[in-house]
Amino acid sequence: MRILLSWTQCGPEIEELLLELKRNSHKVVYWLGFSGGVEKKYPEIIFHNHPDAWVAKPAPGVDTSQFPAPGVDLIEKLYHDESLILTMMNRKCHGMQRVDERKHLYYNLLQYWNGVLKKYKPDAIVYAFPPHSSHDYVIYSLAKLFRIKTLMFESTWQFGKTIMYEDFRKGSQVLCKEIESNRGKHFSIEDLSNDLREHYIQGVDKNRDATPIYMKEGRRQYTGVNLFLTKLKITGKHIKRGKILKSAMGHLNKRLKQNTKKEYLKFQCVPDLSKKFIYVPLQYQPEYTTSPMGDVFVDQILMLEVLSSALPDDWVIYTKEHPAQWWFHGINYADGRYPGYYTKILKLKNVSLIPVSTSTFDLIYKAQAVATVTGTAGWEALLNSKPPLIFGLPWYRDCPGVFRVNNVESCKVAFNRIKNGFRINQQDIINYLKSVDNINFDAFIINPTDLPTKISRQESMSNMTKRVIEALK
Repeated sequence: MRILLSWTQCGPEIEELLLELKRNSHKVVYWLGFSGGVEKKYPEIIFHNHPDAWVAKPAPGVDTSQFPAPGVDLIEKLYHDESLILTMMNRKCHGMQRVDERKHLYYNLLQYWNGVLKKYKPDAIVYAFPPHSSHDYVIYSLAKLFRIKTLMFESTWQFGKTIMYEDFRKGSQVLCKEIESNRGKHFSIEDLSNDLREHYIQGVDKNRDATPIYMKEGRRQYTGVNLFLTKLKITGKHIKRGKILKSAMGHLNKRLKQNTKKEYLKFQCVPDLSKKFIYVPLQYQPEYTTSPMGDVFVDQILMLEVLSSALPDDWVIYTKEHPAQWWFHGINYADGRYPGYYTKILKLKNVSLIPVSTSTFDLIYKAQAVATVTGTAGWEALLNSKPPLIFGLPWYRDCPGVFRVNNVESCKVAFNRIKNGFRINQQDIINYLKSVDNINFDAFIINPTDLPTKISRQESMSNMTKRVIEALK
């Protein structure tokens, strides 16, 4: 088979994938990645550096003179995806604020990748992640249109496992079959692998800290002494470069003018946990967990508007910002958190912003339900026997007890079932984890922390390579 490969890492470990594909009579005709030196060993493969692809700069050696501009016939077929792709440009096109400018970049991407797929005729496209950059998603959209096979991976960072999809929108069909075959069985936690058993026990025990390791590590790095040391290091660099005055003035200006944190703190209030409420934690953005996995609900205010419209009269919504939004992006306004963002949220009926420091687990324990696009809080809710309303496509989308919603009516149905006594069955959760156990594997695409992993990058790549080869048979 002819393969178009889009892989985030281009370290030495990717050579195993390239060599195994060749050994199994597959030919990589096009490779998207970050320059790492390894690509120079494979001059027969067209290599396209991701930063160039973001801005529709062709790969070296690709003649685009015969790539026709897209016409209305092609553009119309991809209207749904166009909106998502324009939002994905938040990740790498920060200077492109004008919609028309972004749309023209999209048309350039469409022209280029339509030409590439027709010229090099790949039989399959292999992604490391679900496609979530603008050019990768254009390739995915065209692949679906042209009926080209796709493969991709999603990591469950909560317990270090990975699931393979042919299409992230459909999820794992292998997992769905496994869930169906295990329906009604009575597995115990002893039937789970060590990783999943420990994860489950930690998640259901209210006396144990179930905070995900990547959140613990983020908090360690971006608060307290470590934050002070990081700022001290940055200050030292500015002093060496003779830019300390400019840096200090910029920092002072940032603190004095309006910013995301000031806007949020102005409106936050302490939640009354004696009320009936829905807990809605905002997700960090931009990230693939909301774009593309959230589809239109990459706009989290839209999610809150839908929930507010469907909410029972005597219930309220408590929403809070993801702490990583300020850890990683600072407090400046950006595409995903623009001026007035939190003000819009506060104007919604029965919706309150609460302090970021409020314990997620206290909120889950006391809530009637949890609502999220794809967030970890939805999974944590299931472990604590609280129903989650899911607006997107998280890895746990097929778990019994999940309410998959996408409009006011589906939310009203979910709320009515919850009001009438709907309960999560922990046996169903254990059966689901057993199903996940049977089909997932040890691997990670990226390590979300700097902490040691239980397997090496090479072992991880070996496990993913094995799945790719099997899926291409």
